[in-house]
Amino acid sequence: MPFYRNILKQAWELTWRNKYLWVFGVFAALIGNGGELEILFNNSGANPSQALFPAWQRMAATGVFRPGTLTNIGNLLKNDTLNMLIVLVTCLIILAVFLFVVWLVVVSQAALVNNTAAIIKQKKHNFKDGWQNGIINFWPVLGLNILVKVIIFAMLVAIGLPLVLWSSNFNLNIFYILALVIMAPVSIILSFIAKYAIAYVVVGKYKVGQAIGQSWQLFKDNWLVSFEMAIILFLINLLVGLAIVLAILVLAVPFLFLGLIFYYAFSLAGSWIIAVLAFASFLFIVVTMGAALAVFQIASWTGLFLELDKKRGVSKLVRVVNDMVKA
Repeated sequence: MPFYRNILKQAWELTWRNKYLWVFGVFAALIGNGGELEILFNNSGANPSQALFPAWQRMAATGVFRPGTLTNIGNLLKNDTLNMLIVLVTCLIILAVFLFVVWLVVVSQAALVNNTAAIIKQKKHNFKDGWQNGIINFWPVLGLNILVKVIIFAMLVAIGLPLVLWSSNFNLNIFYILALVIMAPVSIILSFIAKYAIAYVVVGKYKVGQAIGQSWQLFKDNWLVSFEMAIILFLINLLVGLAIVLAILVLAVPFLFLGLIFYYAFSLAGSWIIAVLAFASFLFIVVTMGAALAVFQIASWTGLFLELDKKRGVSKLVRVVNDMVKA
């Protein structure tokens, strides 16, 4: 596996030696570090219709889509104006915070792609360069992320709507399996194309339309390499996740003993101090490891993109088959 090993080694060294990238990684990790194969597990559930539309159905359960909702809101504005204004202002503040976080996530994603490419190419790089390039490429990168989400959601609606309408459990289960078989690979392919398109926009300075066309061609020419890289990174992500869990479990033991000692020495206040310290320690581990993993994964995909764009990528499976044929 020298091709992948070189890319992964390069990504690891890049991540470890340039820890300022971890600041971007904290926010980029919010996109998800599970990798493309995480899509296979996102829609699993006991009830097929709920599995395909979890967020939509949770929202519908609140009654927000009922005909009388707007009327009730209007009546509350008339009868309890002050409280409703407080609620509306609170909602606007939450929305503003959410939009700001989205902005940080997208800027961080673009910044990591830009700076990891610069490091690989041995060009000038620093936090300011990444930040500025992230801001410059905010709209195209946001557009590509949204486009993928919209396409996947549209497909979910088109394929999954019968699941909501049909009442036969047998039909539901069969249709759910078929829908998942169709949706999973398509969603994964779209995520590959989005990654390559973002790289074309940030690194190659392509327009969005050109980037999508080029990324589709790049994926077609290297689809097996893309899937192999996704599997490798998914396995690495699982191992890191297990390492984080083990680290937390190991740290939990001394904190537990300290909590008991402080409880008997300083009563309940002492145990609360240890509990806060334990939570802060666990949070630090999760955030730090998540940020580093986000940098590593984006650096790996950026490194792969640069190799494939130079037409230097060869699938491991193809190499094994060729070796077998030559033997």
